[in-house]
Amino acid sequence: MNIKKLFGKRVKEKRIKLELTQEQLAEKIGISSKSLSQIELGNNFVSSENLEAICIALNTTPKTLFDFVDENIDNYTVVSQKLQKNKSLLDKVAKIISIIE
Repeated sequence: MNIKKLFGKRVKEKRIKLELTQEQLAEKIGISSKSLSQIELGNNFVSSENLEAICIALNTTPKTLFDFVDENIDNYTVVSQKLQKNKSLLDKVAKIISIIE
């Protein structure tokens, strides 16, 4: 997933947690709800001014909105679970790792 999509996902999560609609958040930060929707979908990115306004409206920091470590953990967990379900694939991956090392 790219940074715009991860950022948009994080904004949406924070917005929903605060029980704000897109329209309400868009009004607070001074952009259209369509623009906010495009940010949340990861199609557009924010300017530094809008980033600051989003942080204020969501009572958060840029660091929190750009902290994608959880995303990596989630992806690792999904891959790990798939590998455990497919023993032959796990064996192939182990063989490739042993060759590389």
